[in-house]
This record gives sequence, C-alpha cells and structure tokens, in this order.
Amino acid sequence: MIDTIRAALRSVAGSDISVSPYDTAWIALVRKLDGGEGLQFPSCIEWIAKNQLPDGSWGDGAFFLVQDRLINTLACIIALKTWNVHSDKCNKGLSFIHENIRRLPEDDENWMLAGFETIFPTLLEMAKDICLDIPCDEPTLQDIYAKRDLKLAKITKELLHSVPTALLLSLEGMPDLDLDWDRLFKLQSPDGSFLSSAAPTAYALMQTGNKKCLEYLTDSVNTFNGGAPFTYPMELYERLWVVDRLGLSSYFRSEIDSYLDYAYRH
Repeated sequence: MIDTIRAALRSVAGSDISVSPYDTAWIALVRKLDGGEGLQFPSCIEWIAKNQLPDGSWGDGAFFLVQDRLINTLACIIALKTWNVHSDKCNKGLSFIHENIRRLPEDDENWMLAGFETIFPTLLEMAKDICLDIPCDEPTLQDIYAKRDLKLAKITKELLHSVPTALLLSLEGMPDLDLDWDRLFKLQSPDGSFLSSAAPTAYALMQTGNKKCLEYLTDSVNTFNGGAPFTYPMELYERLWVVDRLGLSSYFRSEIDSYLDYAYRH
C-alpha cells in the first residue's frame, strides 16, 4: 500500500480540471483595457452562453449543491446582463434563482463553499445595481448576511495586506474594505495571479489594469478555450491539497518535501 501511494505521489504532474462558470463570469466582466467599448475577453461570454444547464443554471452538472448552482448562476447572469446579451439565457437563469434560492438551508454546513458568505452577498448587490430582479429579501438570506458581517468584522486589514492567506481568494467579495492595491500586489504570485485563482485576479485587473493580472487571465482563457478553472495551474493546488490531507508523513518525507519545494518556487 505504501509503495502504491508513493508511486501515485511521484506521478502527480497535473490533472484534468473543469472550467468554473463563476470565475469565467468575473473575467467576462472585465472591460477593454485600452479605453475602448466592450469586453476584454469576449470568448468568456460565449463560453457562458454555451454552457448553461437545461434547468437554466450554471455549475456542476453531475452534482447538485444549491450554493454551487446559485453562486455560479448569479455570476453568469450578471455578466450577461452587464453586456446586454443572451437575454433568453439570462431570464432562464433568473428563473432558476427565484425557484431555488429558498433551498439554501438544504445544504449541509460542511459543504459550504469557501468564501460563499462574503461573495454571494456581493453578487446580490451587483445584481441590484444593474436592475436584475433578485429576491434579496428572501428570509433564508438573512443568515448569509449575518455570516458575512461576522466574517468581515474579524478580518484585520493589516493581516489581509501583509501575508498571503486564503482571504486573497475572496478579494472580489470585499469591495467595501478599502483595499490597498499597492500593498496587495506585493502578495501577487509570480504568474500574475492571486493564489492561482481567476476571480480575485480578474477583480484586481478591473480595479487596477495590472499587466501581470492580464497576462495570467489571458493565458488561462486561451488554455481553456474561453473559460477559466477556479485554480490554474492545477499542479500547485494538487500538491498542497495532498500535503495538507495525506497524513502518514513519516512514510513520505521526501515526497512531501518535494511538494513543498515546488510550492515555494511558485
């Protein structure tokens, strides 16, 4: 068994990963950086239009999680509405949200998506700003708002701006925190991303026009034919996930050290 696991660890060199509608939608919101009208990444809108599920939602078609479907769908219809395209798909997605938002309590707390409590309320505000008919007063949302307020109250701006933590994965969900981009860019990964994640990197690009963010997103969109996964490149996430959860470290010291060396280099 140990030899089998060791062989599997040494074979890690990337794996297939699906495109994230949520992250793709954030990239689709980026306006042309040369000052012109229109999208910087038009292929992202086309990816969204081509990948709506039959029930009107976007998300994991093989596994139904209310949070996953709602956050992906809301992000996608915001992108479509922002650019006034594919109104039929936008309306179908809107209907899905109306029909399913009250189902949020059905999800097991252990399955809550990372950052959902900060990001989803931000999307709701964005939807209201562009006049999307979203049921923002749905009673089930009050718990989400309360969790958002509690989490934001615990965030110290000094910590956020000083060291790379998981908070960087939710930058797009913190528009009211008065972010100091000069300091945040000191935490930018060498590839131009924030923790290899497309959505916060797209938000940073929208706020600053940072060239390295643009290069990272362009590479991701080109690699995945118009979309973007939630993390790219996958190799870093894979290695850290294994190190964090493997256990039995005494048997795999050299493999773990190799993974950590890779992480530090990237």
